[in-house]
Amino acid sequence: MKSSYLTGFMMCLAVILISASVIAEDSNIEGSKRNDFNARLDHLSCRIDLVKKQIDLLSGVDASLSSLKAPLDTDYAKLQEFANSFKVKEFSQYFTTTFKDNFMNAYKAIQTAKLQVIRSNLTKEERISLRDNHKTAVAQFAACINEADKNVAEIRAKYLDAWINRWNNVIAKMKEKGFDTTEMEAVVAEAQDKLKPALDSIKTAGKDARKTMMENARALHLHLWAKFEIARVSSYLKSIESDAVAKGYQADVDAIKAKLNEAGNIAVAGKRYKEGEFESVWKLIRDAAQMLKELNKKLK
Repeated sequence: MKSSYLTGFMMCLAVILISASVIAEDSNIEGSKRNDFNARLDHLSCRIDLVKKQIDLLSGVDASLSSLKAPLDTDYAKLQEFANSFKVKEFSQYFTTTFKDNFMNAYKAIQTAKLQVIRSNLTKEERISLRDNHKTAVAQFAACINEADKNVAEIRAKYLDAWINRWNNVIAKMKEKGFDTTEMEAVVAEAQDKLKPALDSIKTAGKDARKTMMENARALHLHLWAKFEIARVSSYLKSIESDAVAKGYQADVDAIKAKLNEAGNIAVAGKRYKEGEFESVWKLIRDAAQMLKELNKKLK
């Protein structure tokens, strides 16, 4: 394979893997990711609505509760802004700090107000009305969450379809150039055989099982993504490995393989990623792609 052609391919590889906006390469994937964010916001909206209804019901006992609604509305608008801009890091940071604090403040105030109901001067009829209205609010919340969960599963299934299409396009282009795509094709087959059915089953799953099934599906999707990218970089490496070793760059080849092996050891099928682990996998793959680019320059 000609060095000039391979150099061009290495440049493309580096851009694809190093760019944090890789999803934007495919409009279907971009649209699916936007829908995935919206589905998460729908889920969050269910929880905020329940808290606001509880505040309205209990404001007769503690009028100060009403002031806790505005911060939640502001937080939701801010999270929606981050979602619309695909700012994943900012979304996560805001969610786990500002929103979490405001939500917990409201939750604790509601629990305190519930205790105050016991000591309040509400009539029997008022207490019964409060109880029944609260039951209605909780039932509406449960229905809202159920629908939001189904929407998330549906949208993630479409999101997966977009990724599979992208993977197949990558495979087709690499095949045309003579690269070995066997491992990448195996990833696509696994996604179709395991992940798609898993996402479909979520739609009809019961409430108790759905959360675990969604977490497992997400972990599998992340695993397959990492596995595909590792296979892609490995395929490029195989195409120049013999030439690199012959020219005295065995250490470079070994270093790239070590990065990919380390990434593969973290991205294990069936494993749920701990905090920061997926970011570590991404960095290892990105580093391997950059090292491969540098090795190719040496082979000119």
